[in-house]
Amino acid sequence: MLKITLHDSASELRFRLEGRLCGLWAGELRQCWRTAASASGARRTVVDLSEVDFVDSAGRELLQEMHRQGVRFRAVTPIITALLDEVTRAPGCGTVEGTPPERSNAFASSHPPGRNSRAV
Repeated sequence: MLKITLHDSASELRFRLEGRLCGLWAGELRQCWRTAASASGARRTVVDLSEVDFVDSAGRELLQEMHRQGVRFRAVTPIITALLDEVTRAPGCGTVEGTPPERSNAFASSHPPGRNSRAV
């Protein structure tokens, strides 16, 4: 279940979400957002995810779409904050990926390359 509360002020349009952003509820939020955004003018749009405890792939895709359209997010829990970090850095969201850091090989084989080595 997802509760969507719309706070409409002169400076911003804020969606306060409570519950699970998943499945059909993601579609419901999309419809609310598109309807409200069509009348919001130049006001900032913010989605407050402080009370959200779960996001599935449909919810994640919606958050990516909203981010691409300039929507801002608010989160307080570590898991939702981490999700938003991923969403706002996803390809097509306006960020540039750097060179990935070099990873240590924690599962290095004791065999020289090419000699009886197996993938772990």
